[in-house]
Amino acid sequence: MNPTVMHGLALGLLVSFGMVVGIAMVFATLYRRHLRLLRKSHRWVDPLGPLVGGGRMAVPLPMPGRWMAVKTSNTPYLREILQLGPSGSAPWSEALARARERRVFVSPPWQGWTLVIGAALPDPDADIDRLYRFLAHISREMGEVQFFAADRVLNHHAWAWLRDGRVVRAYAWAGGALWNQGERTLDERLLGLVCHEYGETVDDQGPRGGAAEQQNTDRVALLARRWSLDPGEASAHFLELEASSRSRREDDAGADEFRRDG
Repeated sequence: MNPTVMHGLALGLLVSFGMVVGIAMVFATLYRRHLRLLRKSHRWVDPLGPLVGGGRMAVPLPMPGRWMAVKTSNTPYLREILQLGPSGSAPWSEALARARERRVFVSPPWQGWTLVIGAALPDPDADIDRLYRFLAHISREMGEVQFFAADRVLNHHAWAWLRDGRVVRAYAWAGGALWNQGERTLDERLLGLVCHEYGETVDDQGPRGGAAEQQNTDRVALLARRWSLDPGEASAHFLELEASSRSRREDDAGADEFRRDG
């Protein structure tokens, strides 16, 4: 075959191969860009939504924005440590209704834990050092203490776990990381909680943060459930006990009235 023809064929094959490779690279680039956009648009879709919606019991009262779980059934001693007098004792329905007051309410023990709610609990946004000192004091006296906060308006949130006065894990965010101490726990990773370092720039920076901060806030109660008690589930249990106790008292009162009339 003529060398000129062979040269032309070889050149044509190389050009064709180059075009195929070029087209493949273009499609690969477009595909990767599409995947990035798809992941970004679905990045914060909550896969636990069905679990949260179906697994938690509805409570006909607003949940507290801050609460503490103490691993104890000795509520009299806990009340003593919290310096609560007789006026601090109230039915749990009343405690939930008055949780925004500058008071502290202590629940009955359940599953080895006792809940403490009320606006008198230290606010991480206001003074993170005061919160640490408060929790460390309670933990030195009671052993294991956990604190949670979730502000659904600003998406500020916090969780802390102390044992014998020492921090096991703590994280608080309010426009920036206020407290990040200890190794991130398996439960935090499984729930997809995003924890920023001190001074870290946050996407959609602002007082409400972004989608990650909203997701964290929504999942604080789920973390509480894994670590100790879900306040909604525990409150539903306490309210059911109250209703049952009230029903028994009414039945007893009715029986007494019937005997008197008889």
